[in-house]
Amino acid sequence: MLLVILAGGLAWQQVLLKPYVKFHNETLEADKVSWLNANAPIWAANLQREHPDWNDQTVKEAAETAARAEYAKLYLVDYDETENRQMLRRVLEPGPRGDIKDRKGRMLATDEARYSLVVYLDELRPEIQVEFGQLRKDWLARNHDDTTETKPTTKNTELMKEARYNVVQKYLNQANALLGRQEILDQRSFEQHVTQNLLPYTLIKDLRPEEYARFNALWPVDSPMQTTVEALRKYPYGSSAFHVLGYVSLTDDFSREDVPGANLPKKDSFTYKGMVGKAGLEALYDNQLSGKTGGEIWVVDPAMRLHERVAQQTPQKGEDLQCSLDIDLQRVAEQELFKGDGKVPYTGSAVALDVRTGEILAMASSPTFDLNRTVPYISYNFNDEVGAVDGWLNRATQGLYPPGSTFKLISTIAGLRAGKLSADTIYDCDVYYVIGGRPFWDDNKEVPKGKIGVVTALTESSDVFYYRFGEAINQFDKNLLSAEARRMGLGQATGLGLDESALHMIVPDAAWKKLHHPEDNKGKWTDGDAANLAVGQGYLQVTPLQMACVVASIARDETRTQPTLIHNPHLDPATINHGGEPLGLTPEQRNLLITGMEHVVSDEHGTGHAYGQIPGLSYAAKTGTAEWGSHKKTTIAWYVCYAPVNNPRIAVAVAVESPIGAVTEYYGGRISAPIAKALLQEYFKDYPEAQK
Repeated sequence: MLLVILAGGLAWQQVLLKPYVKFHNETLEADKVSWLNANAPIWAANLQREHPDWNDQTVKEAAETAARAEYAKLYLVDYDETENRQMLRRVLEPGPRGDIKDRKGRMLATDEARYSLVVYLDELRPEIQVEFGQLRKDWLARNHDDTTETKPTTKNTELMKEARYNVVQKYLNQANALLGRQEILDQRSFEQHVTQNLLPYTLIKDLRPEEYARFNALWPVDSPMQTTVEALRKYPYGSSAFHVLGYVSLTDDFSREDVPGANLPKKDSFTYKGMVGKAGLEALYDNQLSGKTGGEIWVVDPAMRLHERVAQQTPQKGEDLQCSLDIDLQRVAEQELFKGDGKVPYTGSAVALDVRTGEILAMASSPTFDLNRTVPYISYNFNDEVGAVDGWLNRATQGLYPPGSTFKLISTIAGLRAGKLSADTIYDCDVYYVIGGRPFWDDNKEVPKGKIGVVTALTESSDVFYYRFGEAINQFDKNLLSAEARRMGLGQATGLGLDESALHMIVPDAAWKKLHHPEDNKGKWTDGDAANLAVGQGYLQVTPLQMACVVASIARDETRTQPTLIHNPHLDPATINHGGEPLGLTPEQRNLLITGMEHVVSDEHGTGHAYGQIPGLSYAAKTGTAEWGSHKKTTIAWYVCYAPVNNPRIAVAVAVESPIGAVTEYYGGRISAPIAKALLQEYFKDYPEAQK
């Protein structure tokens, strides 16, 4: 029976009531104009008395709006839409942002309370009216001429502005006395707020916690002036992970579709400021970190005074993000770069990866800056300070450098797979080698290395060995080295998600040179080009992150490593597919490669021995010193490694830019090896068993 009644009621509403409402409203439409003409002046008179500063047009429009709404309520059966459009206002408040934590749960980015002092202008209207009346009375007393009966026209608009200012400044003076401040009301911003916003006006936006507590303890709770709390981003570790974490900016453009009142015109919505990610993890995972917007719907009167709250939705905090960084490792990398040569900090990058998972344990870019200086906004001075040293550049993902001798690892893999390098390959290595009538010099221009094989060439980083190999391989297949580099992931973005200079990553080959450098030997790919490529020079450009991925891949005997900044504590490393393929070396060939890398550190002639060895830890490494810049006035000091040799857990790549003119001082083994060493030592504090 209830269902029948309900169905009948719905049918009555749809079939009978709706047409009746339409007929009823249309019938009354003819009477509407005369009713409005009769009543709008009454509303206008009331509004003029209450708002003497309003001009005639403003009063007329407000009166007509109020009269139409009143008519709809009194006479029309279906007036919801009219009421919504004219009498409702929506106040939106974004939800708090989710936290960013490191792999051990330590807080890297969170929301911090910011205390403000605000005044609710709606509650000040009676005081403002009294002040306006007194100002008007005083003005008339000063300007009224007793010799004429005509009173001068008062400047009501200006007097009302002055009244509002005086009343609010009076409250601000009381706050100053209580807090020991000397704040002055900004009249321009105040008037702009009054005419455009229903929200309370902020008098002081940076109350200290002790000021907040004192004010709340001593100030009346029913006063129009009160404290509020809003969320601002805080970075507990300051400058650590500046480029990885990124920053946020204030915005009023955030999701609001799920908040009640979505059908209201945009002009009828008022929003508190929220935060949006602009760089780094803050931007990459903005959708996850952003909170759910809340809001309220208020009925307002024709004078825009809040009357009654009719709907409410509470804001909700965004999801937390656990990133892969280990903040201890991150800080070690940054401290080593900042320590520099003891005189000035280094400019460069250091990256550490979990060999098995590809998780980034540390990704430092120097110089770095305190992230808290980006809150609540980036000042012009701060932007200029960072820009002056190219500090916005994340050198780990955007720093494009020739890899120098670290590329010899890829050259060796290519030669071994092609059968052009083996344990029997011996080259006689003088201090230079002539190709095409041009001498190609070894890094050591004084002492020839003599007849050496693959292991020694890697250990001592012989350029001449790889010049000769490059020339030979070019006769066999001029694209072989380039193809192997791409197989290892160079020349393309890693897929990390952060900004990578993918368009400018270069793995040159014959076709590339012909297209991009026709002025160089008419664009022909020569033996000299292949020799340069074999030692990681020429047009080749890579990033430190890419080289960290290369050495991690070699450690796993694969071609690709997929880096990530997200930590999954429940992930089984054995289930991860990095998207590559087996490296393709026989056990004997792999032994040649790894032995050469191990001897870089363990052999007394190894280029990483003096500054990189760690007692009790056997690890594989490769140094590099690359000429950089159009005039070769600077170098890039490289060091890549993984540890331990027999149980690879961590891979590291370090690249440091030399100052102009310091070419002979910045070698990978001397500059970058100590940074990698410090990272390995810090890592194995937590995982001592992994050293074995």
